[in-house]
Amino acid sequence: GTAYPMKVAQALLDASLNEPMKALKMINVFSRSTLAAPPSALGPGTWVYGASMALGRRVLASNAEVNVFHRGFKACDSYVNGETAITQITCSVLFVLGAQDQMTQAKAAKPLMDKAGASGKTVRVARVPVGHHQMTEAPEETLFAMRDFLNTP
Repeated sequence: GTAYPMKVAQALLDASLNEPMKALKMINVFSRSTLAAPPSALGPGTWVYGASMALGRRVLASNAEVNVFHRGFKACDSYVNGETAITQITCSVLFVLGAQDQMTQAKAAKPLMDKAGASGKTVRVARVPVGHHQMTEAPEETLFAMRDFLNTP
């Protein structure tokens, strides 16, 4: 994650526990910059919302004993080691931020970026013009951000 703390809205925690399909719909609306990408933006026939809903249903069905969807949100919400963990990284750090991210706004990354910089890390920031799902909404921009970061001495 790019934000610490990684607080999850109570409504989403409750829905992921009691109404997982409702929660899945919530995140697929709020985590996207658009529900319908322009034609051929990601390839002909690509429907990021539908693909993500299908993946979410598959994740929900993957474990009949544990609601892994809720467990993941609970883990994010309960995580308390972000500031310590960022100082223990021994290399440069890249933050790829979605400019239109409604789930983790770009400004939420600032405390971790500041902490990384204060502990001597080289911090780079790439902003992509999408929401929370950078790799599916802007795969090339995300790839180029990582490539450029890795090619920087």
